[in-house]
Amino acid sequence: MTIEVYKVNPETGTRTQVRRKHTVEPADVPDFFSGYPPCVCPRCTALGSRSRMHALVTEANRRSRGEL
Repeated sequence: MTIEVYKVNPETGTRTQVRRKHTVEPADVPDFFSGYPPCVCPRCTALGSRSRMHALVTEANRRSRGEL
């Protein structure tokens, strides 16, 4: 992904660079647990489904890294 931040003068339409262009390389394996906390709704917490989902995602991560 490449990002560049600039501002545009509404009267003249000229563009002024705020931050220079920067390219970000994607991660090899996404980390599914670095974002929002786990859901605590009744559907997700019923009968241990949250722990089952955690186990499934952990297994998928290990498979994508070639550990399984």
